[in-house]
Amino acid sequence: LPGGSIALIVGDVSGKGVGAALLMANIQATLRARLPLELDLPALVDAVDRDVAENTPNEVYLTLFIAILDPVRGLLRYVNAGHNPQFVLGAAGLHKMPATGLPVGLLSGRGYSEQTVQLAAGDMLFLYTDGCVEAENDRGDFLGMERLEQLLTASEKSRDPLRHVEAGIAEFRGKSEPSDDSTLMTVRVG
Repeated sequence: LPGGSIALIVGDVSGKGVGAALLMANIQATLRARLPLELDLPALVDAVDRDVAENTPNEVYLTLFIAILDPVRGLLRYVNAGHNPQFVLGAAGLHKMPATGLPVGLLSGRGYSEQTVQLAAGDMLFLYTDGCVEAENDRGDFLGMERLEQLLTASEKSRDPLRHVEAGIAEFRGKSEPSDDSTLMTVRVG
């Protein structure tokens, strides 16, 4: 972004197929266009929320985690619109970044709040979609938040935390095919 800040965005549209993919492509393009002009994250997400509610069927919504990282100050500002808690892993342990509003397009117009997290050099951000925690094994058990948190904590000792978590999810799933897509992203600060 202008000024050297970095935008980090993870989202997931309800449903599957071409319609969901087209909506996510539209949201991605909208955010790319609006972010350099609107750095007030609650106002930006509220505008997207109203757009989605006005222009899509009622049953369509999306979860969205959008953050701006100032790499010089180590400050992360975020809005979590109904997305799973995202994580910061650092010297102080595992810190959750919970929802600060409802999913985009679901009960539109309720507003969003922004949260900030002070980061230190070496901290790692872990962003993901629900396909990660909803990974099923052959017994029909979900990976769940507790197992994900254990994988994240153990990944701290790994040279490649992302691969460590991916391998842990694959091992848990075993031979079961994924029932949902999954996006994972790590960002090391400093």
